[in-house]
Amino acid sequence: MGKLLTVFAVALIIFAACNKSPEQQAGNTRTASESANEKLVSLDSAQAPSFHNALVNVASNLETNGSHLSVTHIDEDLKQLAEVMDGLLDVARQTSDEVPLNLSVVNLVNDLGLEKIDAVGRSSRWNESAWHNRLFIQTGGSRSGVLSLMGDEGTAWRAGDFAPADADVVVEFELNLRRLRQTMLIVSAAFDEQTQQGFLEAMQEKIADSAMTVGDLLGKMDIRATLVISLDREQRWNVSEQVELPTMLVTLRIERGMWLWRQFGEHIEADAEVSEKDGLKIVKAPEEMDTPMGKLKPVIILDESKDVILVSLSEAYLEKCRSGKTTLSSSDDLKSATTGFPAKGNGLIYVSRDFCKELVEQVIQVRKNMPKDGEATALFDGLLGVSNLSANDVVHGYACCIANTKSGILIVGNSPMPDKGYGMMSSVAPISAMAAIATPMILKQKKKAQLVQVVSNMKKMYYLFIDYDIDEGKFPEQLEDLVKKGYLKQDTLTMLNSCHADGEDRPLVYIPGFRTSDHSATIIMHTPAPIDGKRTYLRIDGEVKTMKEASFQQLIKVQGARE
Repeated sequence: MGKLLTVFAVALIIFAACNKSPEQQAGNTRTASESANEKLVSLDSAQAPSFHNALVNVASNLETNGSHLSVTHIDEDLKQLAEVMDGLLDVARQTSDEVPLNLSVVNLVNDLGLEKIDAVGRSSRWNESAWHNRLFIQTGGSRSGVLSLMGDEGTAWRAGDFAPADADVVVEFELNLRRLRQTMLIVSAAFDEQTQQGFLEAMQEKIADSAMTVGDLLGKMDIRATLVISLDREQRWNVSEQVELPTMLVTLRIERGMWLWRQFGEHIEADAEVSEKDGLKIVKAPEEMDTPMGKLKPVIILDESKDVILVSLSEAYLEKCRSGKTTLSSSDDLKSATTGFPAKGNGLIYVSRDFCKELVEQVIQVRKNMPKDGEATALFDGLLGVSNLSANDVVHGYACCIANTKSGILIVGNSPMPDKGYGMMSSVAPISAMAAIATPMILKQKKKAQLVQVVSNMKKMYYLFIDYDIDEGKFPEQLEDLVKKGYLKQDTLTMLNSCHADGEDRPLVYIPGFRTSDHSATIIMHTPAPIDGKRTYLRIDGEVKTMKEASFQQLIKVQGARE
């Protein structure tokens, strides 16, 4: 919770620091952006810019009367960039065996569906109260690879008609992981057999003692969710000694989500108050819970006929959202924040004027609590310029949305900052970044797959230890005894008693001298070195755990003292 609040606070500070119009930032002087807008507005149709055929559709999704307009036909640029990265991987292979032989960024770009992106454009215009920014990524309507995560073509927004008029934060999003499983399977083929096997085993892992596997979950996940938060400014709670926040009223609406409840809801219902009313199943916590935000009694409403799940920390707030009496769609703040937005989409984020003011007040309070002459204070002011920040600078809320269209992905936002795409490679950067980021992510996944393999091997070894203990009254003195007694063959033992650590295949560390009747938490086998900074170990009770190296060393020390 602490880390989450820290990250959230940093985001709030950066956001709040931007909450000034161009006039305020420039001391109410006439901006270059205004002049540029006037010049563009004065153009007649004969003077309007013309575009390459590949860019006409991109330009039609942007605005040409602002202070910034850029369109780029990517063509083969991304492929060439991927080829350069493949060259770097070839160089890396000469000094390290951590880079898989079959890994190709060119193939990765194709597998992730990024090769479908052939043009990008962005525009930015000051609209008297915020910067209206638009970014369009032309894909030809492809929904392959990572482009499938937001589902298919956008549908009408739900948030405005569900959230109450006083909602301060709204997040609406589509999440479709049904094609991701196949994409991950294809990508994993670029790695060695051990990694592929680790991926397959990870997909077969059971979730929360249910019959559903990780692969099943990915194959079914296709939901649209709306998160609504309202601030109760009259009731506040202390996040820390320096930070005090309003109590938050929260409700979550999940469409196409009843399959989740059918899979996992039984365990929740077993410990809850369950009733039915008007065809709805109502699941409540048996009693109020004491939390830093006060007493809360969560409630869940299941609407089987509409395939909808409603979750809230407060029954009264949930009913307020469901009533539809005074909704956010009637709010002038939302109308201002979503000016120029498409009527349909796949993702939306909105923060109200009151929420923005709360952020600014928190930033100002943080600044007051900092030492006057400290280096951190100077850096804080230099980076964020908050010394003159005022809650009066906030005139309305802000919003951003993303929408799948028939020809690409449209991202629209009204924010305190322009998006002018600085840099020569600005149009290609969002795309190339996805490909570049994917490579280290997959390399990290390889390490995770190695851990999965180690866990699987240790569990198999444990069953052999149990059989040996039943027959011999104790665990083997050395692993080779398992071969001598005929429990398995030598090549099988070599395979099970192996892990990749410190750049090479090494045997696991076996600690002899125990039997099943000894202390259940006793460690009897572990990895020879940290893998991705963590150790994996097997206990006498058969449990396999992974933890950070420092914590593991402490456990070993305690075990040594106990013996």
